[in-house]
Amino acid sequence: MASWLGGLGSGLGQSLGQVGGSLASLTGQISNFTKDMLMEGTEEVEELPNTRRKEIEAIHAILRSENERLKKVCTDLEEKHEASELQIKQQSTSYRNQLQQKEVEISHLKARQIALQEQLLKLQSATQSVPSGAGQGPSATASPSFAYGASHHASAFRDDMDFGDVIWSQQEINRLSNEVSRLESEVGHWRHIAQTTAQGANSSDQSEICKLQNIIKELKQNRSQDIDVHQHEMSVLQNAHQQKLQNAHQQVLQTEKVESTKKMEELENRVKDINTKLSSVESDRDVLRREQELLNVEKRQIIEECESLKLECSKLQSDAVKQSVTVTEGERIVPQAASAEEEVFRLQQALS
Repeated sequence: MASWLGGLGSGLGQSLGQVGGSLASLTGQISNFTKDMLMEGTEEVEELPNTRRKEIEAIHAILRSENERLKKVCTDLEEKHEASELQIKQQSTSYRNQLQQKEVEISHLKARQIALQEQLLKLQSATQSVPSGAGQGPSATASPSFAYGASHHASAFRDDMDFGDVIWSQQEINRLSNEVSRLESEVGHWRHIAQTTAQGANSSDQSEICKLQNIIKELKQNRSQDIDVHQHEMSVLQNAHQQKLQNAHQQVLQTEKVESTKKMEELENRVKDINTKLSSVESDRDVLRREQELLNVEKRQIIEECESLKLECSKLQSDAVKQSVTVTEGERIVPQAASAEEEVFRLQQALS
C-alpha cells in the first residue's frame, strides 16, 4: 500500500510537473499570439494613413510649384505692362516736345513774316510817287506765290495723320521759310524802287497803290487762314494721337483681362479638384478611423481574454501546487489532475 501510494505520488508529481510546463508554454504562446495580433493591427492601421499622407503631400508639392509658376508669370506680365506704359509715355513726351519745338519755329517765322509785311507797308507808303510801269512786276509775283502757298497748304492736308504731325510741321516751316524769302525779295525790290525813283508824282501811282493794298489784304487773309488751319490741324492731330494712345492702352488692358480670367478659371478648377480630393481623403480617413476603433476594440477584447486565460492558468498552477503538497489525498487528486489536463487541452484547442 505504501509502495502504491509512493508510485501514485511520484506519478502525480510527474503529471503535475508536465501540467505546470504545459501551462507555462501555453502562457508564452498566448502572450506571443497577443503581441503578433497587436503588431499586425498597428502596422495595417499605420500603413494606410502613411500612403494617403504621401499622396496628399505630392499633390500639395505640385500645387505649390504651379502656384509659384503662376506668380512668376503674373510678375512678368506686370513688368511688361509697366514697361509698355513707360515706353508709351516716353514716346508721347517726345512727340509733344517735337510739336512744341515746331510750333515755336512756326511762331518765329510768322513773327518774321509780320515784321517783313510791316516793312513792306512802310516801303509802299514811301513809294507813292512811283510810276505806273515800275510796279507791274511785284503784283505779278505776288499772286503766283499766293497760289503756290495755297496749293502747298492744300497738299499738306492729304498727309496721313498717323503720327505725321512732325512731318507736317516741317513742311509748314519750309513753306513759311519760302514765304519769308519771297517777302524779303519783295522788300528788297521795293527798297530799290524807293531809292531809285523820284518823289512827287502822285497821280500815276494810284493804280499801283490799289494793287499793293489788294495784295496786302490778300496776304493778311492768307496768313489768318493759315493760322486757323494750322490750329485746327494741330488739335486734330493731338486728338488722334490721344485716341490712339487710349486704344492701345485699352487693348493691353483687355488682353490682360482675358488672360487673367483664363488663369482664374484654371485656378478655380484646380481648387475644385483639390477640394474633391480632400473630401475623398477625409472620407477615407473617417473609414480608417472607424476601422482603427474596431481594431482597438478587438485588441481590448483579446487583452481581456488573455488576462482571463492568465488568471485561469495561475489558478491551475496554484491548484497543481496544492495537489503536489497533498500527496496523501491521491484518490481525490487524480480526478482533479485529469480535469486540469482536460482544461489545458481545451484551452489549447480554443487558442488554435
